[in-house]
This record gives sequence, C-alpha cells and structure tokens, in this order.
Amino acid sequence: ANSMSRNGYEDNQDLQGYDVPSGQKGGGKQVSMELEHAIGFSGNLRKCLFFHPNGRDIVYAAGGCVVVADLSDPHNQVFLRGHDDNISCLTLSSNGRYIASGQSGENADVIVWDFEEKRLLYRMQSHDAGVAAIAFSHDDKLLLSVGVAADNRLFVWDMSTGLMNAQATAVPDKGAGQSTWCAGWGGFLKDVKRRDTASYAFFTAGPRMLRIWGLDPVTGTWVIAGEQLASHAHVRDYTCMVMNREWLYAGSTTGDV
Repeated sequence: ANSMSRNGYEDNQDLQGYDVPSGQKGGGKQVSMELEHAIGFSGNLRKCLFFHPNGRDIVYAAGGCVVVADLSDPHNQVFLRGHDDNISCLTLSSNGRYIASGQSGENADVIVWDFEEKRLLYRMQSHDAGVAAIAFSHDDKLLLSVGVAADNRLFVWDMSTGLMNAQATAVPDKGAGQSTWCAGWGGFLKDVKRRDTASYAFFTAGPRMLRIWGLDPVTGTWVIAGEQLASHAHVRDYTCMVMNREWLYAGSTTGDV
C-alpha cells in the first residue's frame, strides 16, 4: 500500500497531475488520481442512460467519462476516457456496436467508441462551445451531431469512415429565440405512395421549434433543409422525441406529448 504524508498527499513516484504545495515532500511535483469505481447516477442529462442489447451492460455518463457497467457484477466497470470537459450528451447505436458522446466547453468534441474493444474509434472536432444532441440513424450508418446555441451547427457523419457527410446551420433564424435541445432519426423519407426513398429523415427540436430534415447520403445534399413543422396555436418547448415508422412523438416542458 502507498503511504500518505502528514498533509494527506500520496507519496507515490508514479502519480502525475496535481500540484503538491511547495515546501512539502515532493514539492512542485505533478500528481494525479485515477478513477477506480463509480457509485450512483446523477441523471442530470437528457437520455444519458442506456441498456445494451447484450442484456448485461448499461452505458451512462459520469462527468467526463463514459461508464460501461455490468449489471450482474457491480465491480466490473470500464471507463472510456477521451473528453477534457463534462459530457453533455450520449447515445448508443441500436445494434450496440457504437457509443457516441459529446462534450461541453471550448473543444466540444464528439467521440465515437467501439463498444466491444472499449476504444476510441473516431474523434470529430467541428463543433465549438458545446454539443447539444447526438443520435445514430436507424441502421447505424450515420451519426447526427448538433451544437448548442452558441455553435448553431449541425453535422452528419458517415460511420464507415468517420468523415463528414453533410453540414448545415441548425437554426437559421436565431433571432426567434430557438435552439436545439434534442434530435432523432425517423427512418427514410416517403414518396407520394408512402414508399421508402433513399433519403434519410431526422428531426431537431427545442424552444418553440420542431424541424424536419431530409438527406441524400450519397450526394450529401439536403432534400429538406430544416423546415419548421406547423404547430398552429400550440407553442411548446420540446425536450425529447422518439420516432417509429409512421409517427413522431415529442415531449415538452408542459408535460404534453
């Protein structure tokens, strides 16, 4: 066991990271502590806890780490480290192959993790100020990332290469007080006979805003570029959404769905 000095600093030559006050043993040396186990869950992020399709693991965010925990063994945890600020959004692909996490702060990276190998697969560095929402497409081929109001950018990423497929301004009219709080995919756009086309559909929502987007993934062109959905007399601040093959369900701050 490592000994502790009278002032509570660990006397270990292998630790690096925090300043030891000058005048004490090891003064001026950089030391650090490594997270060994996480207990509890704050739940202060929207949609930040996922049950893995393997039926054994859960995935959640804890500060700047992604935690993969075994429900059958509370001591079996894996910490995915790659962010330098708090994680602001998290998602898991439907097949369980990928985890994606976005962070707040100046760097505002989006990281895609390989679940089986527990390693960093892609790092996307196009956002500034923070990432508000991320989501995988229904077939896990594309990843959507949307920045906070100060960033106001939207990107779609190809999961086969990690490269950008398309980009756009998330909220064209920021003067309306709109920003993105949540996002989700909706399968493929339909033609006039209600048949699937080759273009993907997704939605973004937030204060007084619900928008539909359509993307041709082959050319990277927008078939629908963030059109505001009509809500008539209903004005809502949307906080969450889910889409099946026919309907979009959106929850709001008023408690309405």
